Amino acid sequence: MSRLPAAERAERIMSIVPWLVTPGGVSITETCEQFKIDRQDLLEDLKLLFYNVGVHPFTPDALVTVFIEEEDDVVEVELGDFFRRPLRLGADEALAILAAARMLLASPDPDPTLQAAAERVEAALGSTERLVGVEFNSIDPAVFDDVRTSLEAGTVLRIRYHSFGRDELTEREVEPLQLRSRDGRWYLQAWCTTAGEHRLFRLDRMLETEVLGVPVQADRPAPSSDPFDFSGADRRIRLVLAPEDQWVATQYPIEEERTLEDGRTEVVLASGSDAWLERLLLRMAPGTEATDATSGAPLDAERSEAARRILRRYA
Repeated sequence: MSRLPAAERAERIMSIVPWLVTPGGVSITETCEQFKIDRQDLLEDLKLLFYNVGVHPFTPDALVTVFIEEEDDVVEVELGDFFRRPLRLGADEALAILAAARMLLASPDPDPTLQAAAERVEAALGSTERLVGVEFNSIDPAVFDDVRTSLEAGTVLRIRYHSFGRDELTEREVEPLQLRSRDGRWYLQAWCTTAGEHRLFRLDRMLETEVLGVPVQADRPAPSSDPFDFSGADRRIRLVLAPEDQWVATQYPIEEERTLEDGRTEVVLASGSDAWLERLLLRMAPGTEATDATSGAPLDAERSEAARRILRRYA
């Protein structure tokens, strides 16, 4: 009889459960052969399953039931009523599942069952064409460690970075100056050797980092007094946000923000790329008003043209 750690034992029995959920039961001997498990180990694990698996409030309808007939070499697992209810996912959860499925389906030999499941999830979500942006919300601990190591050692840091304004991935070598925090996000103020000037980089947009060990140069010009100055961007956009688009005010660097008399939020943000701007406009709800902050011209035509291009692509 094996003596696996509790975590490995729990993982093993949960991998076997789907096999055992068969009307009429399955053979104990066949199960042992299928999963390469000792008979006594299987029976002990099934006892653990019987006493411990369920959901709150652990009433009979919310517990797993195990039927063992050793003389007839049969075992059957019956899930509680809770497990029979359709799984209800939030939009974020469904999108996460769909994104993971699409990655797996990109393999040379995609699973047709997974393909069908992904199509059902996509159908339930409705059109996902407007969900074209990529959001980064958490900092990789390895990235944070590299940034701090580079800062403390005074060495060059190589980063693979997603630029929100231009919607592109670039690889840069930067000379870190200071870690800054604003509105709950961490930024690295650094000299960018690619741009030849001081820049501010959000840590949650750093996809990869590498401490090069090369000393930073001491003769760089002094940085701007305001590291959060985004005035170098090409264009300013004014948005009057519908309630469902309030996330914009927290997701992107905002230059101006005010609450209007009708309760809506008006923000101004910088855009350095028409492609990125079109992506943002396509994600906006119909109730969000978008205008050029300089000229006051509405951006409805740009949003409509971007939508038409997508429709032509899939027509």
